[in-house]
Amino acid sequence: MMSRDARWVAAAVQLVIAWEWLVSGANKILSGSFPQGLADVLRQGMQDNPNGWYVALLERVVLPHSVFFGYLIEETEILVGFALLIGAVALTGPMRRRGAPEHRLLTVEIGAATVATLVCAFLCVNFHFFMGDSIIPWINPSNAYNEGITLDTLMPPLSILLFVFNARVLVELTETPVSAWARRVIQSLSALVRRNQPAASLTTH
Repeated sequence: MMSRDARWVAAAVQLVIAWEWLVSGANKILSGSFPQGLADVLRQGMQDNPNGWYVALLERVVLPHSVFFGYLIEETEILVGFALLIGAVALTGPMRRRGAPEHRLLTVEIGAATVATLVCAFLCVNFHFFMGDSIIPWINPSNAYNEGITLDTLMPPLSILLFVFNARVLVELTETPVSAWARRVIQSLSALVRRNQPAASLTTH
């Protein structure tokens, strides 16, 4: 089982990230106009953005449905923040073995935080490219008055580290090997593909 000190360090980092998402999501919701104003922000951000492939993606997928994505973003940020917050609190408590009281609740909390770390990384990667940053930050004298590495650049690797940590705790809690988790994911994806195949074949006829 993960040491108590390691869990407290991970919980502290996760708590900071959770607070950032909660504040960000709350700001969007309380503004009352984030979904309706997202299109204008997107158009402004796409100007002179060097990531042409990402601009094309925004124009074809996000911009036509900007209000929907606006609601999706603000709600997702709040949910991610709460999941990370609850997961951080869970990491500071005792790790309960299978069959112990509240073991199932603890497993759900850590599982939710594990998923939230991946969503966090995905969102920040999108924000990173939207801001016009390259894949790997490099020296740019024109940005002398800005930070060298933005928060959206730092968040994905931190989120991946937290994902690995939470996933390891989850494996220990469930006493299920990583290979078994991988098989479950593959089986679930295969079942999803098979379920969608008849619908796809019907639409082609």
